[in-house]
Amino acid sequence: MRRIETTNIFLISLSFLVGFIATIIPLPEWAIWLRPQFIFAILLFWTITSSSQCGIATAFFVGILMDLILGTPIGVHALSFVILIYIALKLHTIIAHFPAIQQAGAIAIFAIMNIFLQSMVLGFAGHSTHVGLSILSAITTAMLWPWLFGLLDRLRPRAMIM
Repeated sequence: MRRIETTNIFLISLSFLVGFIATIIPLPEWAIWLRPQFIFAILLFWTITSSSQCGIATAFFVGILMDLILGTPIGVHALSFVILIYIALKLHTIIAHFPAIQQAGAIAIFAIMNIFLQSMVLGFAGHSTHVGLSILSAITTAMLWPWLFGLLDRLRPRAMIM
């Protein structure tokens, strides 16, 4: 059982590393608004499938890293991730049993709430935001979800039942 937990923590860390790399890869000007919320989608995946290993503390830590990497005010991503992951933790057993299309819809709603929470915090801090165009990233995140879920679910080790 210990080996599965260690493997899972390694896979969780590796998936976040790949997500951070995908987040900072430069895109053409026209595609910036289409970039999926990779880190948030990965965070939701691990919260839904491994809630005992990925929760609010992980959301806070990953959010702070996102703020540092993207240069946003410290706490913007952390606050929105913590609030939304708390909600996801309360609903994770329900979302886990949804068919793929319904999961993608739930992910789109979470991604839209993420955009609005970050925009509110940035607005309070005096920064301008473009919520209308940011909604496109929620759509691409929902479109990415079935593939991301399928890939990470296949890589995720299963607990042995004895």
